[in-house]
Amino acid sequence: MADQLWLLGAVGVQEDPGIITGAFTDHATAQEAAEALGGRCRSVDDTEGLDAWREHASVITAGPFSIRPPWLPPGPGTDIVIDPVYAFGSGSHPSTQLALALIADHVNSAASVVDIGTGSGILAVASATLGASVTAVDDDPASGPAVTANAATNNVSDRISFIEADAAEIELAAEIGVLNVTIDIHERLASPLARGAIGKLIVAGILDGEQAERC
Repeated sequence: MADQLWLLGAVGVQEDPGIITGAFTDHATAQEAAEALGGRCRSVDDTEGLDAWREHASVITAGPFSIRPPWLPPGPGTDIVIDPVYAFGSGSHPSTQLALALIADHVNSAASVVDIGTGSGILAVASATLGASVTAVDDDPASGPAVTANAATNNVSDRISFIEADAAEIELAAEIGVLNVTIDIHERLASPLARGAIGKLIVAGILDGEQAERC
């Protein structure tokens, strides 16, 4: 059931005895998932339940990285501590884990990176941990404080700069771009990014099936 929720567009999944809850960014997608899986859907305030994940948090391994919240001990590999607060990105989503593995394959200390739709800054921090110079971009007001705090926690503040902006409205230039967002944002940013000066683009967040066919 959890895998099906991810495939149907969930941005978070919580498993409790006898019930699985999925979080979605819009009501229509949530309603479709509820109908497909025989569940029910309700709308909540933006911050309702955002702290509930903390008691279920775990250490996530992706590529060489071990992603954990501040209250859990380090796992194997390169330790990265991320507290998303109210921004997207704890490392639990499969698309984030895919992006982390790709970053490990393509980013090095000589690279310049732009993380588009950075959320909590998890991909920006991972890139900076590898030595890259990173620009993190997001139009969510919750993102900036989360990125700043997570960069400081991981001792990479000197390698990450944050821009609060719509990525479609600014000029982006870097050797490597990272874009781990939902399909609607991919489609909206496709033309602006094609006109930009990004050498290589790491893409994640597009689900198998209908979404993949739209690419």
